Amino acid sequence: MKPFIFSIIFLSITSITLAQKKELVLKESYNVDNYTTLDIDIDNVSIVFEESNDNKIHFDYFILFDEDSKKTQFKVFNGLNASSVKTDNTVKLNVKNSMYLGELYSLDIGLEAYKKYIRDIFSTIKKNQYQYKSKDSLLKEIGFSKGSYVDDYFKKLKIENPNKDWGKSVRKFKQYFAIKVPKYVKIKIKTLHSKIEFKYDIEKSFILNSFKTHLKFKKILGKENRIIASNGIFQAEEINNGRIEFLDMNKVVIGEVSNMSIATETSKIQIGEVGKNVDFNDFNSKLYLYNFSKNFTKFNLKGDYSKLSFYKVVETNFSMDISGHNTVLNMNEIKASFGVNKEEKLIKILQKKRNENVPFLGNIEVVLKNGILNIK
Repeated sequence: MKPFIFSIIFLSITSITLAQKKELVLKESYNVDNYTTLDIDIDNVSIVFEESNDNKIHFDYFILFDEDSKKTQFKVFNGLNASSVKTDNTVKLNVKNSMYLGELYSLDIGLEAYKKYIRDIFSTIKKNQYQYKSKDSLLKEIGFSKGSYVDDYFKKLKIENPNKDWGKSVRKFKQYFAIKVPKYVKIKIKTLHSKIEFKYDIEKSFILNSFKTHLKFKKILGKENRIIASNGIFQAEEINNGRIEFLDMNKVVIGEVSNMSIATETSKIQIGEVGKNVDFNDFNSKLYLYNFSKNFTKFNLKGDYSKLSFYKVVETNFSMDISGHNTVLNMNEIKASFGVNKEEKLIKILQKKRNENVPFLGNIEVVLKNGILNIK
């Protein structure tokens, strides 16, 4: 009988150890209409946005703690500050958490597993990161992604090896914050050290100002979008209308852009398809433009110290004018340098005229100074 009693005791202890405790932080709902604005200011929080179908905004914020984490609970709540209020027709959410609650660099695996695979991670990322990708493959990549390339690497490994013990995260808590919003509500977000994911298409005007934040969207289709993001990660299936500014972004992956003014600096940008009326201004970024859509009309780019890569642009009927100063062209395994002169005078690098006998898409105009142009 003793071994049987011991087994019962052991299972009981195990179940208690693995149990988690749910602590509510914020739960509120507000009636809204077509003229309501949701104004969000957050630090160190993870939020998932879902569509609301009952003409209300719902906030549901709680934290799951390991059962044996009383000290952790004290630290978390000591550094947590969350509140919401509705004034006139604006719903305001303010969450100012301490860095202790930040989740940007937390791993869902044990430290030993991370150390074991760290060398393979970066070699795999470097090998596969900027090969040619169709728009569909890029959309699949966005849908799969958890954020950083490291997180995606381990997610893939865990799917391929579901029975392997990957260890346990050293963190003893996890934030869960869901916001349900009707599509007709205008959204303004200011965010720092956070994670944000939208599960629905944004159809109303959208304003974003973010720093060191991981951002993931489906489609952003409002008429007057304004996005400023720096030192973070940005992923979106499609963006139509407005202006974007990216500064020092570690990862930008966008399925399609159209009717956009885009300013970038020292960032890594991948775009699946360029659509109608896109204007690009860049300094010292790596830009990968994989395709031009069937609706493509006009693409203008001015770059300084930029590394620009076009893929498969020769397969469609368009016109192209590329000029530059101190610029290197790599095309068809041929490397050539253009425009090295004291006056910094622009030199014509490449020109392609439209084919008059087939439907015409549009024009590509590029001015590239001190840069590299790859046409593949």
